[in-house]
This record gives sequence, structure tokens and C-alpha cells, in this order.
Amino acid sequence: MDRKQLLGIVLAALAGFFWGSMSIAAQFLMENCGFGAVDLTTLRLAGAGLLLLTYTGLVKRSNIFAAIHKRKNLFDITVYGLGLLVIQLTFFLSIECSNAATAALMVTTGPLFVIAWTAFAEKRRVLKVEWLALLLATGGVALIVTKGRLDTVDLSIEGAFWGILSAAAGAFCTIQPKAVMQRVPIDVLVGWGMTIGGAVLWVFSPPDLISMAWTPTSGILYFYIVAFGTVGAFCCYLKSLEYVPAPVTALLNSFEPLSAVVLGVALLGLVLNAAEIIGIVLIFCMVATLALRR
Repeated sequence: MDRKQLLGIVLAALAGFFWGSMSIAAQFLMENCGFGAVDLTTLRLAGAGLLLLTYTGLVKRSNIFAAIHKRKNLFDITVYGLGLLVIQLTFFLSIECSNAATAALMVTTGPLFVIAWTAFAEKRRVLKVEWLALLLATGGVALIVTKGRLDTVDLSIEGAFWGILSAAAGAFCTIQPKAVMQRVPIDVLVGWGMTIGGAVLWVFSPPDLISMAWTPTSGILYFYIVAFGTVGAFCCYLKSLEYVPAPVTALLNSFEPLSAVVLGVALLGLVLNAAEIIGIVLIFCMVATLALRR
């Protein structure tokens, strides 16, 4: 494994960490500060998109409008932005209709969509190492979110539906932007994609800013969600696609629930049982399997 492949694995794992830590901040805002799932999705996408475009334009001195002047680029970016919107909205809807465990379990089916599409596009069979890594990742995440008890999972039909739809949208956004990434810088692509996705949702469901409890704590957590849990995560995720195949990047997103558990232990006093520890071990075995792959 060369340095570029290692960098790709690190970036994909870091994206998972940012998403996992973001989920803790988002849960706090929804439970204690009056943020609804739809409102938080809108504010997250719109705020992150505008932040990234501002940074790219003012600090990096890039022409953020050049990319959208071309009709093909604008179309591809809009499709990507709508994909981001579907990912976030369906995931929160899955939690609302069932619970976080159900949503997380359903989202772990995402690599199945990526691996299946990649194999179809390349006209090849799914490799044994991909099946092994997928089984390790799915088993590890399942043990972590269920704590080894199936009675903690409320597999409602509606909740499972939204969770699987979120997984499918995530797989789509793993593969779809690869072509436009050759023509548009990653920061511009992600910035416009998030801005467009957030703007669309804002039009159809304007956030109720008055009902939200804006305090220094909620403000800091919202900034973390926007700056690190969204902008940093998606940039790391898309950049990793330049160094490792899409199935590997998708599988490494298992660091999302892993980081959520670790931060829960460190910050919220979460106690791990044997099943959760085994799940963490399985995820690290998955990472080792991919890292040692030639």
C-alpha cells in the first residue's frame, strides 16, 4: 500500500469521525434546544454551503461562480446537492419514525449499493475481500448500535424505509460526483451542492428560528456541525475518492458510529458492554482488511 492509498483511508476514516461527533452535537440540539430534524437539516446544509463558498472565494481567491456558468456543471452540481438533501433528510426521518439504532442499521446497507454498482459498471464480480470487509463492518456497527440486544431495535416499516433510502442516496453521492470532480474543485462542488440542497429545503420548509433556543452552547454546537461535521467531513470524504476506490471509502464510513460511541464514553459517561467492544474490534478488523489489501 503506497502513501496515497494510506492518505485516502485516513481521509475516509476522518470523515466518519466528523460525522459521528456531529451526530452527538445534533442530538443535543434536538433534545435540548428545540431544533427539529427538518430545520436542522436545512440550517446544516445552507450554513455549511455558504461557509465553504465564502472561504473558497475570499481565502483561496477562487472564482466560485466559474463552475456554475457551464450548464453541464450546474446540472451535475444540482443533482449532487439534491442527493445531499435526500441523505440528511431521510436519515433524520428514519430516526423520527423509529429510533437511531434502526436508522444506523439501515444506513450500513449503503456499501452494498456502492459495491453492487461498481461491480456492475466494471463488469466484474464482487471480490471476496469486499464481501469480508462488508460483513465485518455491518456486524461491527450492528453490535454497537444494538448493544447486542435485538429488542433495542424498533424495525418499523416506515423507519426502515427511510433508513434504506438514506443509504441508497449515500451510495449515489459516492459515485455520482466523480465525473464533475474532474472539472470542478472539490470545495466548489461541495459548497454549491450543500447551498443548493439547503436552499431547496428552505423554500419548501422554512426553519422556525424563533422556537429554537439560541445560546452560546447551541451556537458553538451548530458551528461545529456546520464547519467540521459537514464541511470537513464531506471534503475529506470526497478527497478520499481520489486515492481509494468508492467501495473502500464507503466501508470506512463505519468510523461514524465508532467515533460516536468513543465520544459518548469520553464525554457522556457511556458504559460499553461486551457486544459493543466486540463491534469496535470488528470495525478495526475491517480497516486492517482493507489496509492490507494489495
